[in-house]
Amino acid sequence: MAKFVRKFRYAIVSVAVFCICCSRIAWTSAVAAPKVVAPAPASVQREDHAQMPILPQFENAIVDVFNGKKSAVARVVCVSKFPETSADEVSSNQVIAGSGFFVSDRAHVLTSASIVKNAHMIWIDYMGASYSAECIGSDAHTNVAVLRLLRPPSEFGIVDVSEDNQRSLASIGSFVVFVGCKLGMDPSPELGNISGKNISYSDNMFLTTYLRTNLPFCGGESGAPVFDLRGNLVGMMIASLPEMSSSFVLPKRALSKVFGELVKNGSVKHANIGVEVQSEYRFNEGQEIVISKIISGSEAEKAGLQPGDVIKKIGTFPVHYREDLHNAIFFCGDGGVIDVAVERNGKRLSLPVKSEYIVD
Repeated sequence: MAKFVRKFRYAIVSVAVFCICCSRIAWTSAVAAPKVVAPAPASVQREDHAQMPILPQFENAIVDVFNGKKSAVARVVCVSKFPETSADEVSSNQVIAGSGFFVSDRAHVLTSASIVKNAHMIWIDYMGASYSAECIGSDAHTNVAVLRLLRPPSEFGIVDVSEDNQRSLASIGSFVVFVGCKLGMDPSPELGNISGKNISYSDNMFLTTYLRTNLPFCGGESGAPVFDLRGNLVGMMIASLPEMSSSFVLPKRALSKVFGELVKNGSVKHANIGVEVQSEYRFNEGQEIVISKIISGSEAEKAGLQPGDVIKKIGTFPVHYREDLHNAIFFCGDGGVIDVAVERNGKRLSLPVKSEYIVD
C-alpha cells in the first residue's frame, strides 16, 4: 500500500510540473509572437508614391525640351559634286542630308561642315517648305559650318549659342536630348547620356575637349543640337562612333567661339604657340605640363620659352594637364598675344607669345 501511495504522489508531481512547463511555454510564445500590422490602405500608398512622381516628371521634361526646340531645327539638304578619282571615272553629283538649327534672327543656321563640303546647291526643309541657303563659312577642324537663308520663313525658333560665363561642361552621366532629322525625316527627339569627355580619340588629338555620348547617330543627324533636360544647349553632334555605339558633341562653349569667327571672317584661325610638351608628375606638385621642345623659328622661341619650363597658366586658364593646355590655346589664341606663365628654376615668369596658326 505504501508503495502504491508513493507512486501516486510521484505521478501527481510529474503532472503538475508538466502543466507548469506548458503554461510557461505558452506564455513565452504569446509574448514573443510578432505583432501583425495590417497593410496601409491602397489610397495611402498611392499618396506616398504621388509625392515623388519621378517617371512622369522625367517624361514631361523630354517632351518639353522637344516641343520648345523643334521650331528651331531644320533638315539641311545639299547637292555635292565629287570629282573623278581616275581617268575612267567622271564627276558625279550626290545628295547629302543632315540636320541644322537656327541661331540668330538673321536666319543663320549651324550645321556640320562635312554635309556642305563640295556643295554647289544647298537648301533647308523647314515646316513643309524649302528655302535656298548659302554657306558663309566652315571649319574642318571642328566640323562646323554656318549657313544663311536667302529668303527665310517669316517665323522660326532660335537656339541661343551666345557665350556665357559658365564654361564648365555637362557632367558625365547626365541626360541629354538630341533633336535631329533622322534619315531625312522631320525633327524628332532621342534620349542619351554624356558618357565621357575626350581631348583625343585613337591617334587624333582634338583642339578642345569634346563630349562623348552613348548614342551613335545615323544619316541625317549630323549637325543636330543637343540639350539638357532644362532645355539648355549642350552642344552640336559632329561625329559618330558606330564601333563604340557613341558620338562626339562639340560643346556650346567651343561652338559659340567658332560660330562668331565664321560669321565675322568666314573661317577660323586655330592658334599654336610652337612648343612640344610632356606630362610629368612631381612630388608635392602633382601633374604638370613641361616643355620638351621649342620649334625652331617659332614665336615661342622668339618670346624666350625654353625646354624644361613648366607651364602654369595660359591667359586666364590654369594648366595642370595636357587637356588644359589644348583648351587654353583654343580659347585664348584668337589672334594677337597670349600671356604664358611658366616656372623656371623655381621662379615664376610671364612671357607674351604671339599666336601662330595651324595650317590646313
